[in-house]
Amino acid sequence: MVLAWFFLQTRQAQRVFLEDASEHSRLLADAVVLHTRGARLAEEATETILTGFLESSARFVGYLDGIAPFRADELAAFAQEAGLSMIRIQRPDGIVQGPEDGHANLPLDCSQLGRLIRLESAHQILLGVPSQAGEGCILVGMGSRQIEALEQAIGVSRALQAVQELPAVLKVKLVEGAAGGDGAAAEGEPPSVALRQTRQGETIAQATAMIDGSLLLLDLDAGPLLAMRERLWWEFLGFVVMLALSGVLGAWLLYHHQRAHERQLLDYERRLSVQREEAGLGRAAAAIAHEIRNPLNAMAMGLQRLQLEADGLNSEHRRLVALLREAVQRTNGTVTGLLDFARPVQPRRLPVALNALVEDQLSLYQARILDSGIALELDLPSDLWVDGDPDLLRQVVDNLLRNALESVSSGECIQVQGAREAGQVLLSLSNPGLSAEVSDVERLSEPWFTTKPTGTGLGLAICKRILRAHDGDLRLRVPRPGWLTAEVWMPMPANG
Repeated sequence: MVLAWFFLQTRQAQRVFLEDASEHSRLLADAVVLHTRGARLAEEATETILTGFLESSARFVGYLDGIAPFRADELAAFAQEAGLSMIRIQRPDGIVQGPEDGHANLPLDCSQLGRLIRLESAHQILLGVPSQAGEGCILVGMGSRQIEALEQAIGVSRALQAVQELPAVLKVKLVEGAAGGDGAAAEGEPPSVALRQTRQGETIAQATAMIDGSLLLLDLDAGPLLAMRERLWWEFLGFVVMLALSGVLGAWLLYHHQRAHERQLLDYERRLSVQREEAGLGRAAAAIAHEIRNPLNAMAMGLQRLQLEADGLNSEHRRLVALLREAVQRTNGTVTGLLDFARPVQPRRLPVALNALVEDQLSLYQARILDSGIALELDLPSDLWVDGDPDLLRQVVDNLLRNALESVSSGECIQVQGAREAGQVLLSLSNPGLSAEVSDVERLSEPWFTTKPTGTGLGLAICKRILRAHDGDLRLRVPRPGWLTAEVWMPMPANG
């Protein structure tokens, strides 16, 4: 389509140019015709006037000479009075001329009578008539410089020169008596125009027309056509480049859009798979926890009663009973975690000062922090408000604090920071107790994955479920080797 459009545009430009050149040539040809016909009429009129004037002057001189023959000085005076350059009377007995020294060297005789004789080298026009006596002749002449200047001013050559001086005309030539060549317009028809190559390799538009049997050749400048062709070529190349760039950009956008759509599908399928897995695990955990909790409670009550009422137990047996009670409590904690994970999260929406909630939870671990020699860096703004369930958010903060305290040793530091970023509230807890590989950090928030010897792997998974129920998220990252940062992201309240 682009090539067809370019071809049509080029053909149209050439057709318009040739039509324009043909019209231009027709006007120029008409101008040359008018100048030619005017010049020929002027030449005919000038020749008629000169012939009549010189013939009358010669006959009058012959009449006077028949009455009283002229002397040379009388002829010179009469010639000056009549505006003639020379008068010669050729008689049987001799020649009388006045002025005598003006044209003595001119080859004048009585062989050419009754018509104008042009002596271009001497710039003279002569005309002779036979003598009234029957023998001899009378020749009169006049200067032709002014007549030649007039003929040059109104002649065909001047018209052609004027045409050649017009814009876009390179050359004009009128070939007298030439027959029209191939492609030349017939007499009376508009000029025909064709593009031709000169010997120098230049492109011209040559117009030909027949004028009164002569061939008019006009070489016109084809520069506008070449400039238009060049402009069309540049436009074509620019269009092709833009088309190619648009195609590349469109393909790139389509590819990235398709890749993004595929990622969205994969992410949706992954979330759906996780939700199905969590739902299945939740149902299984709820059923198992329900079936296990009752026997565990019975075992705990029996062990407690045995410990209180069995007086016959020795110290070793009492220590064994205490270990069994601790194992039952740990198992009961695991069952409680299973129930928490299986239970649907339906948070309330209340204004909560997250900074105050963190400070309250830290106060519960203040003694443990002091006894362990752990440093605490706290940087919380005073207006860190969010909309959420205070109990569920407290559970998240408590779980993160306990994980941090369990991961650090004496002399190490826990950093707690809060901020507002991009319309969200950020609470981050950082500690140097990372024991997992960097590649396994993202899996720490998955169910059942843990690096603790006695952990269940449900704590961070439950925290992530709670935060996502609040339209937030839990993100884990490694800011530097050996450090783990847990980030709690929650949207800011609607009222700011």
